[in-house]
Amino acid sequence: MMPPPPVPDGRGMLFLMAGECALTAFIMAALIVVMCMLARRRMPWGPAAVQVMLLLVLLPGVGGALCLPRLLGAGGAGMWPVLQGMLLCPLVTVLPLRTLLRVPASVSRTAWGLGAGTWMRVRMLWLPLLGPSLVLSACAGLGMGMLAAMVDAGAGVGT
Repeated sequence: MMPPPPVPDGRGMLFLMAGECALTAFIMAALIVVMCMLARRRMPWGPAAVQVMLLLVLLPGVGGALCLPRLLGAGGAGMWPVLQGMLLCPLVTVLPLRTLLRVPASVSRTAWGLGAGTWMRVRMLWLPLLGPSLVLSACAGLGMGMLAAMVDAGAGVGT
């Protein structure tokens, strides 16, 4: 005889919502950082302008991600983690973008001039330079995603 299946206690849904929120923030952050890296050659002021805009919406975005279910109710419960991830995107993007701004543009040009291809520059130059800020950014995104999922669970979203 097989034992009865365990009764779900909601923790699985909580982690799923937190993961969906963090994943949305990471995807948007990756797109923003890659676009800033590509635009850096033609517009040296581009990443700095993007960083200023992200800093302007950082606190309202985090506050909005945490207050969204309480303000709008449980009507769009399936979309809350995605919307919260979009609002948390500035938090996840600021650290890697700040690191990108601190690296001189001549470093990448020098690597290119020495014969390094695109993937070699990414693997040997950009990932080691951006690595620590990417780890901190991932911790911040997962932590805020978990906090947003707990707020969602408290507001009755996803239950």
